[in-house]
This record gives sequence, C-alpha cells and structure tokens, in this order.
Amino acid sequence: MTYSVWHRGLGITLDLTEADLGHPEYPGLLDEIYGNYQPDLLYCLEAHEDEGFICPGFMAIRKVDGRPHGMHVAKGERPETKAESDLHKALGEYTAQVAGGEGFRVTRPDAGRRGKRRTDVTVEGTDSRRFGYEIQLSAIAGGSVDDRTRGAREAGLIPLWLVNNENAIPIDRAPWARLNVQSWRDVTDRAALPVRGGIKQLHMSRCDWTNPVPCPRQGTSRCGGRHGLWEPVRGLYYDDVIRRTATGELVSLYLPHPAGRRGWHMWVTPSDKEEFLEGRPEPLPGVPAQRRGGAADPVGRPLDPGTGDGAEADVRAELARARDDERPLDASLWHTEPPSWEFSRPFTVGEFVIPGDLVAARRTFTRALAHCQDIASHLPSGADVAAGRAEITGEQRERLSDARERCRRLAEEMHTHTWWETVGDRRAAREALLHAATHDSVS
Repeated sequence: MTYSVWHRGLGITLDLTEADLGHPEYPGLLDEIYGNYQPDLLYCLEAHEDEGFICPGFMAIRKVDGRPHGMHVAKGERPETKAESDLHKALGEYTAQVAGGEGFRVTRPDAGRRGKRRTDVTVEGTDSRRFGYEIQLSAIAGGSVDDRTRGAREAGLIPLWLVNNENAIPIDRAPWARLNVQSWRDVTDRAALPVRGGIKQLHMSRCDWTNPVPCPRQGTSRCGGRHGLWEPVRGLYYDDVIRRTATGELVSLYLPHPAGRRGWHMWVTPSDKEEFLEGRPEPLPGVPAQRRGGAADPVGRPLDPGTGDGAEADVRAELARARDDERPLDASLWHTEPPSWEFSRPFTVGEFVIPGDLVAARRTFTRALAHCQDIASHLPSGADVAAGRAEITGEQRERLSDARERCRRLAEEMHTHTWWETVGDRRAAREALLHAATHDSVS
C-alpha cells in the first residue's frame, strides 16, 4: 500500500492522506477514482523496481478503516479484452488479408469459440516462422502482457503486439509495432497505416569534435571512434511489416538496459542484428547480456524509497515520458568501433605528451574559427549598414550566431580537458598544443 499516487491522466501527484488529495482544484476526484479502476491511469510513486520495471503494475484505490490507500494491480481487475471494436476487427482482417495475399498461411480464432484465449491472428512465414499478432487498442496491465507473451512463445509463436498509442503498455514489454490509426475507415487505405514505432536501424555515429554530443562511453570529450545508435525507421507501412517479418527481412531484437532494468524490443534487419551482436549470444529479457569486451551489464539496484523527493521525481519523470518517444536508442555500450589513430596516439612536442583527442579538438576549433571568420567576411560592412545601403538578414545573423556558439563550445571543452591539470607551464603547453595541431609529427 502507498499514500502517494501519480495520476497520469491529469499529470499530478495525489496525496491520499489529504481529504482533497492535495488538489482542491479537482473537487470530487477521490469519489471519481475510488471503486472505478482504470488501467494505465494511476501509478505508484514510491521509488522501487520490480522485475526490471519502475512500478510494474497499475494502482487501484482501496479504503482500509475508512482511509484511502493505493494498491498495486499487476493484472486488470476488470475484463481487459472487451468485445472487439470495429477498429480491432478491421486491423485483424487487414493483417490476415495482407499475409494471405502474400501466400502465407493465416489462422484466426473462431468468433464464437469460448475457453482459453487465442491470439488475434497467426501468420506462418518462411523457414517455419510463426507469428502471433496481438492487436491491443485498449488499456492492459503489464502482468497480462507478460502472461500472454509467455503463452505465445510456449506455443511456438513469435509475438508481435500491434498498438496505436505511444503510451501502450506492451511497448518494450514484448516485440511491438505502433500505428497511429484511430478509425476502422482508414484501415482499407495503405497510406493511412504508416508504422510510427517499433522498427529500428543501426547507425554508426562518429564521435569526434564535429559531434556536439560528448562521448557516451566517457561522458566527456570525444573518443574518435564510432558508436552504435538504433534510429527509428521511417517510410514503412503496416503491410511492409507483415510481409518482411514473415519472410525474415525483419527480425526481433532485445536491447538490454545498461542499468540492468528491462530494455527495449525492436524489429531490425538481420544484417543490422548480426553487426550489432558481433558474434555474441542474443540478449534475452531478464538475463544479463554480454557487452563489447565481455563485461556483463551491471545489475540495477532498487531505488531507495528513503531518498526523498529526488527518487520520486525520477519515477514521476519516467512515468510522464511517452513509452515510445521516437528517440534513437544509444547502443554504444554494446557496439563501438575503435578510434582513429589521431585520437588514440599521443603527440609529443618537447617535454609535452599531448592526448590525441585534444589535438583533434584544437584542429576542429581552428576549422570552426575559420568558418566563422568566412561568414563574417561576407556580411555587409558596418558603414554600409549604418548608411542604409545594406542590411544583415535574419538568416545571416543566425548563421553567424551558430558559428560563434560552436567556437565557444569547442573552446570551453578544450580548456576543461583533464590534460591541463597535468601541466605546469600552461602558456608553453598552449604553444605545444598549437604546434601539434598544425604538424603531423606523433610519438
């Protein structure tokens, strides 16, 4: 039980020790939520983890001795699967139609059959691949998603949860794909079914001084290598996913969380998956993965409920963020290419041994400074502007401002490099760095 509950619908924290829940601007809110359990509405704000998730289930309000408490609900207390909506039926029919049109065997449960629940659509692809489509358009508790996913795998099916909400619970609890279709009338139109999430491609990002983001492995500076990044794929439609999963052109991959929590599920190409794994065993949910170099992922520790507002703020921020925020996923802990020689080898100038990444930063700064000066040289003169014969456009001002900001950022990162703490004569060190940046001699 808990007395602190996050109301996702209103985006507020409820204090169950207060008669007005701490929000007098919402009169009658307690009466509204008490005895009216709504999946995916109330969450626990006590900082803890369970099975890798922050707050694994939903909350329901109960009264003990007349006082309201929040209680965890791992699975829905009311039927989560109502009679199929028109949109649900349309997506099921569309899935079966596309898969059947491609020559794959399709199985759908009998409408009047009772008993143990069966998956919405089963598609038998090439090489004995069997997919179980779970079309989930309404709220569902995480425990139910886990049970149904486990049951599908035990039946020899590859689960694919189809959702149409960026906050749908199945996202990253199991392999998933997201559409944004809201009406059954749009399902007959292929152009109305673009895939908005769940499909990723591996992109290698260069970690040098042209990249404004610090090295994800070091936390500062740049390493000169290339880091893996899983980026969302655009331009695919739902029929593409049906066909490519069945033929094996898209396969499922699980990316573990670096802190040991449950990670991310995605559909990727076999070549990207092979490049990412680099011969390592495929990660499995709940099993520590082997990162590059053979080091196991650190096991995440439960958050301490006694850490106060900071821990609660972390949980609140996690719950407020969309489950599918469409941002790239950092894969640098598992897939990184080594740095180029100018980063990995030091430069020796006199008594100074200068790190290669600092020399590369100085060279980048020189180029950025020259670019800034070139922009300034093409601006109208101050005399012409003052006389009204010319003016500096908003676009020109923005370009110059961006170029100057980049120079400032590069200079700041250079001057805060840890190497400066090891030198005595900074003036001589700056001259040595400038010499190294304008010559190619290395130790």
